[in-house]
Amino acid sequence: MLKRFVLYGLPFLADLIVGLVLFVGRHSLASRGFDEVTVGSIVLCYGFGYVVSSLLMSKIVTLARAKAEMLISLVVIAVICLVLANVQTLLLIQVLYLLFPLTVSLYFNAFQIYMLGISNEDARPLAMTIGRFTFAWSLGYAVGPFFSSLLKNYTTWTQTYYLAAGVALLMGLLLYRFKPVQEARTETVSGPAPVQSRRRSLVTVSWVGTLVGWTVYNALVIYWPVQAVQLGVSSTMKGMVEFSFALAQGLSGLALAYVPGWHHKPKWMSGLGALAVISLVLFGSGTYAPLFLVAGVLYGIYSGGLFSFMAYHSMLHEDKAVRRVALNETFVGICFLIASPVAGLLHRSGTPFGGSYLRLAGILAVGLTAQALYAAYLLRREAGVAAGVPGAV
Repeated sequence: MLKRFVLYGLPFLADLIVGLVLFVGRHSLASRGFDEVTVGSIVLCYGFGYVVSSLLMSKIVTLARAKAEMLISLVVIAVICLVLANVQTLLLIQVLYLLFPLTVSLYFNAFQIYMLGISNEDARPLAMTIGRFTFAWSLGYAVGPFFSSLLKNYTTWTQTYYLAAGVALLMGLLLYRFKPVQEARTETVSGPAPVQSRRRSLVTVSWVGTLVGWTVYNALVIYWPVQAVQLGVSSTMKGMVEFSFALAQGLSGLALAYVPGWHHKPKWMSGLGALAVISLVLFGSGTYAPLFLVAGVLYGIYSGGLFSFMAYHSMLHEDKAVRRVALNETFVGICFLIASPVAGLLHRSGTPFGGSYLRLAGILAVGLTAQALYAAYLLRREAGVAAGVPGAV
């Protein structure tokens, strides 16, 4: 029972914290009258910190140290959240959003390697583990904004950081008490490689999609708090829109786990991406609050596939998993880093947001096309090698 909680409960709680901190940071600044450039500055700080730290993680994280690294990161996360609950100075908030991702990156890199180790004790299929993992962390990413938007009716935005600090300490306590069957991986008897390890990893294809799809989403959520204030959207509805996105993301990742072999059919990402393009059009043309909920669901369905695709292919070959997971997190950080300047480039402060969303839709459509062409090239090349075609390598 405790093992199941560690596998799926901890990512739920971890992303509850991340979702809450990013949501509260953006909406608290927007509620104080700051424009999208200032709101985007904390996303930029978060992205910069995440990229720098993720680049180092393949040198720092090991399975033997993963549990200790997670415990250290949770304590630091709690401390940062407590400080955020008690500061109002913009510069200090930006500094804290620069430090916060350093410890978040350590936690997520260590957890994914730890998860792969304890999951393999049960010979659990990788696709199913990734699907449930995506559902768990996405649900947490949904609940964080939802809870904080409800709490806003009774307290200030910044006081909801206390909830994040408490959750981090609870996670640390539960993780400390968990004792898996194997604290470190043991050598296995040599034999035929699992079927999944003999299949081609399309992790580079997934990185192309992530760079475009997650950058576009983070530009979207820089616009959304300011747009919501301009439209007079309630705090509860603000949270519900981001809740609908993350819940759809989780359910999408879980549902796709039951589709045989879809991770090796890149056309699925093109189809899911079309829903995201429609979502952006709805965000740009919508003035009726429930329409934003529909738009959030559509983008969430796409991002559920996006992250499942990336996580699956990064862990497909276990001997390369540590490095590829670190690169996954690096690309996620790059998306946070470049989303703010992209959002600023595509929108002039004080003007309507409709045209900016359409431009984001165009960028996403181009990215999806590039991803599909790259995947087709890799698969054709692999087929040529298998057939012994000269020059196919």
